[in-house]
Amino acid sequence: MDTLPAGEERAVKNVVLYGFMGAGKTAVGEELSRRLGWPFLDTDRMVESRAGKSVARIFDEDGEAVFRALEREAVGEAARVRPAVVACGGGAVLDPHNACALKASGHMVWLRASLDSVLSRAREGQRPLLRGDARGRAAVLLEERTPRYRELADVVVDTDGLSVREVAERVLTELLAREAQTVTVALPAGAYPVRVGDGVLPLVGVELSRLGVRRCAVLTHPRLWRLYGAGLAEVLRAGGVEVVPVLVPPGERSKSLGAARKVYAQMAAAELDRACAVVGLGGGVVGDLAGFVAGTYMRGVRLLQLPTTLLAQVDASVGGKAAVNVSVGKAQGPVRNLVGVFWQPQAVVADVATLRTLPLRELRAGLAECVKHGAVRDARLLEWVDRELVNLLRRRTDRLAELVARNVAVKAEVVRQDERETGGLREVLNFGHTVAHALEAATGYRVYLHGEAVAIGMVVEAELGRREGVTEGSVAEALRSVLRRAGLPTRVPPVSAQALVGFMRLDKKNRSGRLRFALVERLGQARTGVEVPEEAVASVLRETGASP
Repeated sequence: MDTLPAGEERAVKNVVLYGFMGAGKTAVGEELSRRLGWPFLDTDRMVESRAGKSVARIFDEDGEAVFRALEREAVGEAARVRPAVVACGGGAVLDPHNACALKASGHMVWLRASLDSVLSRAREGQRPLLRGDARGRAAVLLEERTPRYRELADVVVDTDGLSVREVAERVLTELLAREAQTVTVALPAGAYPVRVGDGVLPLVGVELSRLGVRRCAVLTHPRLWRLYGAGLAEVLRAGGVEVVPVLVPPGERSKSLGAARKVYAQMAAAELDRACAVVGLGGGVVGDLAGFVAGTYMRGVRLLQLPTTLLAQVDASVGGKAAVNVSVGKAQGPVRNLVGVFWQPQAVVADVATLRTLPLRELRAGLAECVKHGAVRDARLLEWVDRELVNLLRRRTDRLAELVARNVAVKAEVVRQDERETGGLREVLNFGHTVAHALEAATGYRVYLHGEAVAIGMVVEAELGRREGVTEGSVAEALRSVLRRAGLPTRVPPVSAQALVGFMRLDKKNRSGRLRFALVERLGQARTGVEVPEEAVASVLRETGASP
């Protein structure tokens, strides 16, 4: 299994809390630490640990200069920990060296409080700088420090009248906005955000809080539960959300009515009601099953998608289509996506950090959907993917985040215009899929990953379009070139062409028994509803590798 290249660090930044004494930095920091699952470092506590005595005693016995030297050491150490929540003393950021180290490490969050608030919270005996005329001293210090506090702030949260939990919630909301790129999927019934970033999975609680969700089923695979789910459940519970783990086996067999029934049973046993949410943590199979269950359990509950594969992040998690495979008639195996629903998520959080543990084969397979989006809607995206292939395969997280966001934007625009495929436009996203679904079914879903089948399907359908006079002659070779460079297959295996055509007859795009395709006209532009005779399809399949 391919993992993160040596030396590459997580891009997510620390949360650095600063502000005047009594602003609540320690209490809020501890709450944020629980909510994020990150370590909490309080520089005053670090100084006290090193010195073996309180800050007040250091001031009294050694002087402020000694305290500031110890504080600088503590700040330097805290700034090197990633990721972490860091709270520093009220005067720490006045030191340019400290301010530089802290700002380089994370988001600078100024917890702003009024004079009356800090005086009510600060305990004079433990605040050496407030001894004597506490109000007078505090007023002077606050006036002196406020310009510096304002200058350094990335985020400002006013704490007056708010509980620790409320302040933490506001900080988390700001953190999500800063750490994630947001693509909005705008639909007639309402919009929802797709958050894309590196290390943003612990911020899912912000979305659940926004929706008022207090109980949820986290649907995932056992391995993904160990990697991400258990930690996510811990931070969600710290935020007051009850989590019911629902684990299903990996693979296409979990994308079935039988698997859905088992999920319903577990949710019902946990007494999850219509106010709950289903959280799908995984790839395309988990996302489909989660969407299907959310759309049908108690006639529909809220859905959040947390895609962990590239294919799911750029395509499957967005748009609200969810389905299971069902065996029918004379088909040799289950027919893909035969029974399904349109059920939009309330939010999608795509954390590209999960792609570090994704096998390279699956990363390559996800690139097929990116090529498809470029081929049908955005030629510049296709050019960018071709140019950035090396960086993408090396898992450069900044490139992966841009890749996901650009692809989501393409799909979001298509879905906005044709949410339920009633206008025909959304069918452009099926380019390559008619052949792909048939190929997967003909090989029992055991040979190809979905993206690999789509790669083959795009080349076949580009050749089919060229033969039918729809597709420019250069398209097939251009697609074949980028797909091969991505390490994806481009030829049909020696499977019966007639068998493949037989599976295509079950494709949902067909009308009155005629095979219909979404075909590229030129890169960046596609046409839907193109009817092609079965013999022409079989002929092209044979030319591209299928057996008679």
